Amino acid sequence: MLKQTGKALLIGATAALAVTTAAPANAQTGTQAAAAKVSKHQEVRCVQQSGRTCAYSVSFFYWNKKGSDKRGLNYVQTARSPYKAGKARWLYKQPGGKAHVGQSWRKAHAIHGANAAEVDWGKAGATVGPKFRKGTLVCVQWKNVAKKACHTLK
Repeated sequence: MLKQTGKALLIGATAALAVTTAAPANAQTGTQAAAAKVSKHQEVRCVQQSGRTCAYSVSFFYWNKKGSDKRGLNYVQTARSPYKAGKARWLYKQPGGKAHVGQSWRKAHAIHGANAAEVDWGKAGATVGPKFRKGTLVCVQWKNVAKKACHTLK
């Protein structure tokens, strides 16, 4: 049997007490717990045209509260490379509905340090923006480009 002094037992008991009474290191505050109930999603689509690997790309950022059938679209971004001036817009079609324009034509701006043009709508990383039903088809269209880049909100 291992002999321990009273001092060693006291130190061990104090350490055990400190561990059990202290807040866990991974405990969440009220705002963090509320944020944990939100799922954030990002989807990227690439549109091919005339055999090119990617005429333009689109990123869709959206979020939902767990268990909800609503999806908040907080940010849509599209880029075209090589740089070519133009305009783009985004559209949506809810399940069983008809297509609507989300935002009208917006002029592209050059991306500093890159040979690309970009158009964006909304606020990245936020949980704001228009809310749609699950299954809504969201598309981006560049003016004078036949193909649209689309994603269904899951």
